[in-house]
Amino acid sequence: MATLGQELREDRERRTVSIKDISDRTKIGTRILIALENDRWDLMPEKFFIKGVIKAYAEAIGADPAVYLEKYEKQRAAKEEAAERDRAARGWKKTDSRKKITLDSEKSSFGRGFGKFLLAIVILAAVAILVFFMVKPGKKAETPALASQETAPPSAAVPAAAVKEEPQPAETGLRLVFRFQADCWMHVRADGVVVMDGIKTAGSSAELRAEKEFIIQTGNAGGFEFTLNGKPGRTLGGPGVVLTDIRIKPENAASFLREEIPPADPGAAR
Repeated sequence: MATLGQELREDRERRTVSIKDISDRTKIGTRILIALENDRWDLMPEKFFIKGVIKAYAEAIGADPAVYLEKYEKQRAAKEEAAERDRAARGWKKTDSRKKITLDSEKSSFGRGFGKFLLAIVILAAVAILVFFMVKPGKKAETPALASQETAPPSAAVPAAAVKEEPQPAETGLRLVFRFQADCWMHVRADGVVVMDGIKTAGSSAELRAEKEFIIQTGNAGGFEFTLNGKPGRTLGGPGVVLTDIRIKPENAASFLREEIPPADPGAAR
């Protein structure tokens, strides 16, 4: 039975499409495409990146991506099932100890909760009895006289010139603005959520925000420029370079900024 990679290669060759043609259309490096055709999953980055490559590959040769994505899921599930059987054969048997611990924990939690409920009822009953004896029926509880307070003099009006504007709060988190000079395959996660996935065309732009982290993957590192929190970013790679795990966080954000060259001193040339 042919593997996913073998079927993709046979379909590509039947349609007379070369690896370079697919790379040019998808902006995915030939190394990744060759690894896909040879089922070298160890050379592929992460699961969501693999699916993106399969989808882009199938679209580039004119095939239905859903067919190959379904085959990939079945092949991955079969591999995991085989690994599970192998672990079981070597004595790695699952036990129901975790289930037992969970049930015991639930029983203990129920007992503690019921005890707290009873204690609350006892406390409320004691408070009600105490209030009954302190405030007898037919008599109104005496309200303590309020201490006389001196009326504070009205504050003088503050002139408008003396009112200072409060400084605007500094920008928090991370803000990325992409500007694409060439077609680029992009996959970006912001705080674990996919916020960009697919091919971005030349001339387009996008603004993304995150509080803790961006994870960037691209098939054409030289096809775009970016700013990070309003400051120009450095070049991440050349045209056609594949990047799979670029992580930008507040603590390392400065390392992704372009180094600014200070202006020359006019007096130094004299």
